[in-house]
Amino acid sequence: MFWGRKDAFPGADGSTITQETDNNAQTIPIYGDSGNTLTEGSTTGFRLMNITTEGVLSENTSQVYAIKNPLTFIYNTKAPGDWYTNSSTYQNNNLWSSIKSTYDPCPQGWQVPTDNIWGDFSTSNTSLYIHGALSEPGSYENYYQTSGRLYNTLAWYSFSGYRNNLSGSLGAVGMGSCYWSSTIVDGKDTRYTDITINYVRPSRLLQRAYGISVRCIQE
Repeated sequence: MFWGRKDAFPGADGSTITQETDNNAQTIPIYGDSGNTLTEGSTTGFRLMNITTEGVLSENTSQVYAIKNPLTFIYNTKAPGDWYTNSSTYQNNNLWSSIKSTYDPCPQGWQVPTDNIWGDFSTSNTSLYIHGALSEPGSYENYYQTSGRLYNTLAWYSFSGYRNNLSGSLGAVGMGSCYWSSTIVDGKDTRYTDITINYVRPSRLLQRAYGISVRCIQE
């Protein structure tokens, strides 16, 4: 999901299809009240929308639009790379913070973690699994969403991929995953953890228009 957005966006269904490339992942089906499958471009289903599209931005932010259209992925091809606004002047660093806010996507008693929560993550204390089987680093066969890393036998991090900030398209499903923190750097970009087949990078920077995972922690 976007950094700072309160509604999660549908992920990728990689459990039944082989991810031989980055580009053939499918979005998890979304169903309407009559049981019909909602498809991209329908009036009630998910869709991709450039932040510059007429009607998305309202008073320099797209927050109102995002609340009214929770299944619309708002991407942004311009600086500062934020789904919320096209101007760094109006970026909102308080949507997610160390204090739980109205826009925090986590349930009551839980919140988006700060950057230091993954400080000790590494390839040495996470076990790599490819399609549910323990595997050696560098093994690229069988790209499935059921692949991932197990941290100290305590927490599972699936390779759910991400959505591109420039187009909203899915990428790296079955190969890796990214997890937002609530930590802002230089008032613009956000810290996140990058977990893949080959490496674990616990503190990296990313623009907020990317769609990546959130792993809630207890307050």
